[in-house]
Amino acid sequence: MNNTYLPSDYLPILVQFLLAAGFIGGTMIVTHLIGPSRKSKLKDDPFECGIESVGDARTPISVKYFLVAILFVLFDVRVSLCIRGL
Repeated sequence: MNNTYLPSDYLPILVQFLLAAGFIGGTMIVTHLIGPSRKSKLKDDPFECGIESVGDARTPISVKYFLVAILFVLFDVRVSLCIRGL
């Protein structure tokens, strides 16, 4: 039994990956070039119930908030499994 793999054995995988990446990149470029680009102040406004952005979106949030949220989900799932008898 021959267990030695040559680099040429992986050539079909590499070709398929390159074709997929080329198709994705080409599609993105073509749609960007031929797609409509009508920008206006009205189109950039928030739609319907959207609110105006205020401040920076990258303000630091306390890690305690995320820990409490994760613990809530964990214990909520555990309680629901206990109620079902699993």
